[in-house]
Amino acid sequence: MALGKTGIIVAARTNSSRLPGKALLPLGGMPMILLLLARLKDMRRAEAVFATTQLASDDRLAETVAAAGVPVFRGSANDLVARYSAAAAQFGFDTVGRVTGDCPFVDAEMVDDCLNQAAALEGFDLATTKGRFPVGLDIEIYPAPVMAQLNAKTDLTESHREHLTLYMYDHKQSFDIRALQPPATWPKTERNFTVDTAADYEHAANLLDKSGDPHASITDLIKRAIA
Repeated sequence: MALGKTGIIVAARTNSSRLPGKALLPLGGMPMILLLLARLKDMRRAEAVFATTQLASDDRLAETVAAAGVPVFRGSANDLVARYSAAAAQFGFDTVGRVTGDCPFVDAEMVDDCLNQAAALEGFDLATTKGRFPVGLDIEIYPAPVMAQLNAKTDLTESHREHLTLYMYDHKQSFDIRALQPPATWPKTERNFTVDTAADYEHAANLLDKSGDPHASITDLIKRAIA
């Protein structure tokens, strides 16, 4: 399947419930959101943009990312379906990869590999790492028109709009959902690489301290995490 112009939309906001302001906490010598964007910088198949809310509380976050030279889109605070649809339309993306700001270890190599897998499919509505990759090494890939059509539907609940792809999972019979496979070089692990709580943040910081390289490969980070 030809993916066309592909964008990785990285989303984050300041008012996260468990760890407020986590996107701007220092990790690897820079704000966590900039670490993630730096790790995505060398993607060959896509470009990265940042999507946050229009709330004043996210002004500093938007300004920090913009100052690093990454395009910024600001949209709905709680309606992720609308925010992602509008961001894809603004940047002219044919295909979107969704990466959340609380997954700072996702990198260009992983994303390019997932996009290669998606391009090899004859067609799909959603290609996902869910259930196959370690938690926190996550991406969901979908054709932009699929999300635009979802945004136009009238039967989405508030929860469906807040959780970008939940409607697809709740209506699997109506969507072609494909599983992406992790690289064979990755060691098997049940470790969680998401930064959602203060304890998660401490683990992430310790992992980078052990590595000494904010651009360390995911293979290396997994090996260090389970050592």
